[in-house]
Amino acid sequence: MTLARAWPGGEDRVMGEHANVDWSGLEILSAEDCRAHLAAGAVGRIGFVEEGGPVILPVNYTMDGHAVVFRTAAGSKLSMGMMQRPVCFEVDDWDTVAHTGWSVLAKGVADEVLDDAEIARLEQLPVRPWSRPDLRDHWVRIMVEELTGRRIGPAD
Repeated sequence: MTLARAWPGGEDRVMGEHANVDWSGLEILSAEDCRAHLAAGAVGRIGFVEEGGPVILPVNYTMDGHAVVFRTAAGSKLSMGMMQRPVCFEVDDWDTVAHTGWSVLAKGVADEVLDDAEIARLEQLPVRPWSRPDLRDHWVRIMVEELTGRRIGPAD
C-alpha cells in the first residue's frame, strides 16, 4: 500500500508541529488516519468505467482487513467486480457551515468473492444491504493498493 504525496516535487511539507499539507493547503492524512476513516464509515462511493464512461455509485460497506467489501445484486457493480478492473472508492464527511471536512480515496482492483467459506465468513461482518437485501447476495471485494486522504480545517 502506498500513500501518495501531492506537494510539488514529491516532498512532504510541514505546517505547524504535525500537519503535512499539499499545494493547496489541505492537510494530507496519514495512511493510519485514512484507514481509520474507512473503518468508521458505512456508506461510500465506488467509481469505475463502464461502456467507456465513468460511473459512481453509493454502496454501504465495511472493511475486511485492508479490503473494502460490500454486497450487490447482478448488474453493473457486479460485472465490474467480476472483470477484475481498477476502481476507486471514496468516503468523506463535511461541515458546510464551518467549511471543514475530510475525504479519503482508495484505489485498487475489485473482484467478486466466489469461495463459499469466504462468503460465509463475510456474512458475519457488520454490513447489510439497505435496499432489497434478498437480491444482494453477491460479495465484491476491493483490494486497496493506494490510499490517500485530505482534510480541510477552519480558515485562519
